[in-house]
Formats: sequence, structure tokens, C-alpha cells
Amino acid sequence: MATLRSYALPFIGALALHTLVVLAFMQGVSGTDEVAQVITPTVVNAKLMLVEPPQAAPPSPVKPRAQAPKPAPKPVEKKAPAQPAAESKAKDTSPTAEEVAQAASAERQRKEAEAQRRRERLAALGELADDSLQRSLDAEAQQMQDDLSQQQVSSYQAGIYDLVRKNWSRPPSARNGMQARFVVELIPTGEVLSVALVDSSGNAAFDRAAEQAIRRARRFAVPTDNTLFEQNFRRFYFLFRPEDLLR
Repeated sequence: MATLRSYALPFIGALALHTLVVLAFMQGVSGTDEVAQVITPTVVNAKLMLVEPPQAAPPSPVKPRAQAPKPAPKPVEKKAPAQPAAESKAKDTSPTAEEVAQAASAERQRKEAEAQRRRERLAALGELADDSLQRSLDAEAQQMQDDLSQQQVSSYQAGIYDLVRKNWSRPPSARNGMQARFVVELIPTGEVLSVALVDSSGNAAFDRAAEQAIRRARRFAVPTDNTLFEQNFRRFYFLFRPEDLLR
């Protein structure tokens, strides 16, 4: 109540002042030069009404925000210790008894095939060695035969030359370094069939004396082996160069 009474007097004074201001404004608008009269305000019957100020509604209590329930912690799963890859694979792919038997059979067949191939290689090497040995023996025998044949041929050639030299009569015009070559043909019994001069010594008397020495022999000793005779004595070259001319 004390608060309402303190507001009443100022309110009445303010109301009277506003009324005077309005009246003065209305008289001043008439445009005359009359002196404004001071109007004494009349008593205003004012009735005081007590108006209680509206009471502010009490603030509604603020409800605390509901907090979301915390999720329950997940149980920690214990991981099993990692097994070695070899053990895990062995457990997952352990061979059966049938697979083991098949693997053993395949391994046995592989070893047998390898052994067979080894035997075949050894046999082939043995055959090659036998062939090589036989060829070597044949070649050695042939070489021995060739050597023997060559010795026989050389022996018969030396006999022919010695016989011609014995039948030769040296002409007076013969000189050291003279030689003549003839081609001689024989028959298998060794008789002289023909004699022809191939390379002359340059001295006609020397050439005639050499040819007569060959013909006087008439027959030479030749090998009985027909192969040797055909290869070496059927037709051969005779180089006449007597040793006494070299002295």
C-alpha cells in the first residue's frame, strides 16, 4: 500500500499539467495578437483507484535434462593365441590313409622308372663302349695289316730296284745327278709287259741304258697277294737313279 500512495500525487500533477498544455495549444492556433490569458486551473475531481500491479508468475521450475543412460560396457572377448600356420594347416589338411598310400605308390613308381632309365643309359653306354672298343680293335688290326702290307711292298720294291741296278751298264756320258723316270707294267707272275720313258734325264745314252736294264730283268719278284699286286705292281713308276752316280 505504501508503494501505491507514493505514486498517486505525481500521477495527479502530471494529469493537470497535460490538460493545461492542451488548452494553451488550442488558443494559440486562433491567430490573434491577444495576450494569452492565464487560465487558472479548476479543481479536478480525481478519484484514486488502487491498481495492484500484476504479479509475475513464478518461474516454472527447470526440470533437469534427463541424461541418456550410459551404454553398458561390452565384454572384452579374449582372443585365443594364434596357432602356427603349419599346425593349423596340418589340422585342416591332414592326409587320409588312402592319400598316404597313393603318395607312397607314386613315389615307388617314380623310383622304379628312374632306376629303369638308369639301367637303359648304362646299357646304352655299354653298347657304345663295346662298339667303340670293337672299332678301335678293328682299326688297330687294319693299321697293323697296312703296316705289314707296306713293309711287304717296300721289300718287293727294293728287290726290283736292286735287280735293275745290277743289269745296268753305265754309259761314258753319264754324270752325277742324272735320273730318268719310267712307267712299268707287269703281269701277276712278275714278267715285264711294257716299259715307257716318262721323264728324261737329258742324256739319251743314259735313258737307253736305264730302259735296257729294266727289260733285261724280264721278271721281278712280286707279292702273291693279288690285292697288293693290283694296288702296287700292276702299273707303277720307276725312278732310275743309280747310287754310283752320286759318288
